[in-house]
Amino acid sequence: MVRPGTRGVVLDLDDTLYLERDYVRSGFGAVAEHLAAGWDVDAARVREHLWRRFTEGERGSHFDDLVSGDPALRDRVHVPDLVEVYRHHVPAIRLLPGIEDLVGALRSAGLRTGVISDGALASQQAKVDALAVDRLIEGPVVLTDVWGREGWKPHPRAFLHVQQAWSLPPEDLVYVGDNPHKDFDAPRDLGWACVRLRLPGQLHADVPDRVVPDLTVTSVGALAEALTPAPRLR
Repeated sequence: MVRPGTRGVVLDLDDTLYLERDYVRSGFGAVAEHLAAGWDVDAARVREHLWRRFTEGERGSHFDDLVSGDPALRDRVHVPDLVEVYRHHVPAIRLLPGIEDLVGALRSAGLRTGVISDGALASQQAKVDALAVDRLIEGPVVLTDVWGREGWKPHPRAFLHVQQAWSLPPEDLVYVGDNPHKDFDAPRDLGWACVRLRLPGQLHADVPDRVVPDLTVTSVGALAEALTPAPRLR
């Protein structure tokens, strides 16, 4: 186990419970259908364009480039409207294989389970609903955007909220995330154990560690072995 005496495990959402690229693809599809319904554009072409830019590494300007580069959309479609479609769509995503069994094993072992996740509140809530996280995780499920952008990781507010909700000391807690840019600063400073889940297909899989976690695992199965207490010998 990561740390003897662990009593609570908190997981990130994006690229930890599911692959974030699946949400991106789903959102691009929703935007493409929205444009096809209101303007003379081909939904398949829009999807292909957005996904190609994403797989090429483009981040943050997909919709600007799409609108400015298409005469049928230029001066007629507003990018903020497309962002709203993207954020409020019902995502076609699913839990990573093994995650449901992992959480079940943690709960059966008597460990508390929670989630801390950043991102626009509408998007994150849609993901929580699509994955039925509230039924999977004991809670709390903390979406940091309820406090505004300033509450996003690496701000410690969400981690302190969990400590207080569970009345547990930091040395009894573990955070599991994927993003070395921001996931581990606050829990490490507070005294939590930190585990990086590093999988093919994650957006940050190739990013080197900035805050070195206590453990890095490369499969959900290895994560389960690390977090689940070993059975006692009789």
